[in-house]
Amino acid sequence: MDSPFIFTQPVVGDNFVGRKNELDWLSSNLSNGQHTVLIAPPLFGKRSLVTNALIQAQRQQLLQPCIVFLFNVRDEFIFYTTLANTLLRAVCGTSDEWTTVVQQFLLETQPLVDIDETAQNGVSLIFDKTTLMAHTDELLLLSERLAEWKNRRIVVCMHDFQHIAQFDDTKAFQKKLCAAWKQHRLTTYLLCGSKKNAATTLFAEKMPFHKFGEMIQLERLDERLSIDYIVKSFSKTGRVISKEFAVQLYRKVLGYPYYVQLLAHICWLNTKGFVVETVVSKSVEDIYDYNERIFRWITNGLSNSQLNYLQAVVDGVIRFSSSENLQRYELHSSANIAKVREALEKKEILSFDRYNMPTFIDPVFELWYCHRYLNKV
Repeated sequence: MDSPFIFTQPVVGDNFVGRKNELDWLSSNLSNGQHTVLIAPPLFGKRSLVTNALIQAQRQQLLQPCIVFLFNVRDEFIFYTTLANTLLRAVCGTSDEWTTVVQQFLLETQPLVDIDETAQNGVSLIFDKTTLMAHTDELLLLSERLAEWKNRRIVVCMHDFQHIAQFDDTKAFQKKLCAAWKQHRLTTYLLCGSKKNAATTLFAEKMPFHKFGEMIQLERLDERLSIDYIVKSFSKTGRVISKEFAVQLYRKVLGYPYYVQLLAHICWLNTKGFVVETVVSKSVEDIYDYNERIFRWITNGLSNSQLNYLQAVVDGVIRFSSSENLQRYELHSSANIAKVREALEKKEILSFDRYNMPTFIDPVFELWYCHRYLNKV
């Protein structure tokens, strides 16, 4: 019997629960041509929300989604190449249409249309770097020209958009990109940031993309709806979990959508009938095991001061710079604490509120660090 819980792909249909307001808000924006910025930590359900919002928006208006992944894009040339190829894969049904686009809309950059009949996405554009970089305006206009050609609005959704902050001369690139996109009338942009701290900085005041689009910051899944979903999902497969234990699963991972699905899946695997306390406890240990390798890799990359600072956070310390805490956690000085905080923020391990109080971005990493690394009961 297959598990009713989904965590390896976007969650759609009846399995998508707890975010009706955000779903209606985002789908309305996409339908009405409102640029939108979506920021949330990893594993927080952004792709599921975007997938469902696009489905809902397409019921209201003729839209052409174009999903761009920037996780492996590290410079301006690769950005334009990735964007152009993804746009054409979204709107072109045949290799002849790819050739038509090059002949009509890419006269200055003149890329080669490469056809590989053995590959799934067997058509691609190959650009000369020098030529492309001399005519970037042509690439920035491509989505508008394609939208007019196909007589439909294009929705460009960019995941991991925060990576553009790592480009050389990124401020100039951001200004050029933002200025061009603000002129577009047939293309709607949805910019998604999965590194919470980096993405927040990218859209901060005095940055080019500040107020580029309406900002949506996701909250945790609704607890009541999530618990009902867990209980019903167990029930429809002939297994039983009480609301009390479903609450424990939800709260253990602080309502993070991916972890809610994963922990419920593990718990489902660990029982053939009724969920009992020992099943919940074992499932929590199993989710630590599931993430052990990546969490060890993270901690191995931290300095002693950074690890000590995390321990202070786990212990609930508030006055990190007090002489007692400097000595107890071997943090040395206030200047060192500032460096440690900055490093942990850049590594997306901690985020800081307006009072500069730290919280772990990943709730399961916090639990693992506390119980497995620090051996706290």
